This record gives sequence, structure tokens and C-alpha cells, in this order.
Amino acid sequence: MADAREPTTVFEPLRVSAKKAFPFTLACPSFIYRAGYAENVRHLAPFVDEIELLFFESRFADSLPSTALIRELAELGKTGDVSYNIHLPTDIHPGHPHADLRQRAVEVLKRFIDRCLPLDPSTFTLHLNRDPADLQVDRWQAATIESLEKALAGRLPGQRLSIENIDAAFFLAAPIIKDLDLGVCMDMGHLLVYGEDLEPFFDRWQARIRIVHLHGVVELIDHRPLDRLPAERLNQIAGLLKRFGGVVSLENFSQAALEASLETMMTLAPRLKD
Repeated sequence: MADAREPTTVFEPLRVSAKKAFPFTLACPSFIYRAGYAENVRHLAPFVDEIELLFFESRFADSLPSTALIRELAELGKTGDVSYNIHLPTDIHPGHPHADLRQRAVEVLKRFIDRCLPLDPSTFTLHLNRDPADLQVDRWQAATIESLEKALAGRLPGQRLSIENIDAAFFLAAPIIKDLDLGVCMDMGHLLVYGEDLEPFFDRWQARIRIVHLHGVVELIDHRPLDRLPAERLNQIAGLLKRFGGVVSLENFSQAALEASLETMMTLAPRLKD
């Protein structure tokens, strides 16, 4: 029996449920509560359609989810009627100038994809890191293509790997996406931070967008609640989402921020269903 003096973690339920409220799949990240993956999924499943499992780091011994955790998440997915998408580690460099670091990236991708495939994720999201000081863009593109070919071979069709726009130079990834027939993760918050217009990006990549990362931006700081965006921006976003049928992940990382974003989304719901 637990010591009565030990603090008990209390998970306050969210105030708003958006489950099955939209013509697209609504997701949120796996770290809303200060707890592990399974506890977050258990408490978030009644409120959203999908959980974005965040695996940002690969360098620690416990970075790779255990097979036991994957089994538990699979069971929670069934009982909670919730699906998953996977955010792959961000500390790898498939196009790095050094072959050993490229090979490390390939091995990391293989391990994480293989481990998570039993969850049947809607998509795997990946950052294509590039050193801005590296002016050999052709070399980076060719090396990235080679690395991703190795990582995907026999595991995953290209369209289930979604490349996320992480800076203002996403156009450099276009040959990679086309060559390997990859998907796209449209991070609207990142576009706003870099002063880019949402509509041209959406129009160019619409056929490949598998997942949208959605969050507010305040003074060039992203991952803020959606209610911090002006009404005209929310109207623009609603117009784009009305044309989208994939996954929309509210990338907030606290209960208060997620609740504010869910409430904002619910105010948009009527116009999204027209």
C-alpha cells in the first residue's frame, strides 16, 4: 500500500471534448499531463480522435519506446477509440556531410518505425535538419534521399512519412519529397513565425499533406493557444481546414493551453461542417 504521505497525481479532465466533432481527425500531443505516454493517452482519449506520440530524442537509452509500452498503447487505442501519429526524433541528420551521422540517422529511423508500426499510425512526421551554413544544397538533397530510401525500404511507403516545414527554406526539401513520393506535415505555426502565407503553402502541397500542426503564435513565439490568434487568422485557418480531411494536431503542451485551443476549435466547428 502506498505511503499516505506520498503526493497523489491528480489528472483533471479536460473541460471540452472535441471527439468526432470535425470532418478531419483531431489530435493532440502525448505530453499534456506531467506523466508518461500511457497515462496521457488514457486521460486524453475521451476528448480527441488521435494522439501525437512525441519521440523527440534518440540519444538516451530509454528514448526508444519499449515493446511493452507499445502493446499497452495499442490496447489503450482500442479501448479508448483513439488512433496515433508518430513524431520521429529531431536529433538526427539524414543529410549530414559525415557518413557516420547519416548512418546513425538511418538506424534510428529504422528502430523507431519498426517499434511503432504495430500502432498503425496515420503518419510518421520527420524534421529534415540542415545546417544553414552548408551551401552544398545538392549534396544535402542527394544524401537525404539516399538515407531515407534505406530507412523506408521494406518498412513504409513514402507517403506515410510526412516531412515537416521547420524553417523558411522548406522549398529545398521539394526534390526530396517528389523523388521519394513523401507526405507533408504543414506546421501552420512555423509558417506564421517565418512570416509566410498559409494559403500558397496549402495550395502547393495539399495533395501530399497528411497532417497539420496547429498552434497559436504570439510575438513570433509559437505553440501558444489558438485563442491568441486574431479572428481574421482563425477565419483563414478555418477556410483551409474545410478543404482538408487528414489529421489536425493541436500542438500545445499543457492542459490550460490545450483547453483554450479546443474551445477555439469548437467555435469554428459549425463553419467547418457547412
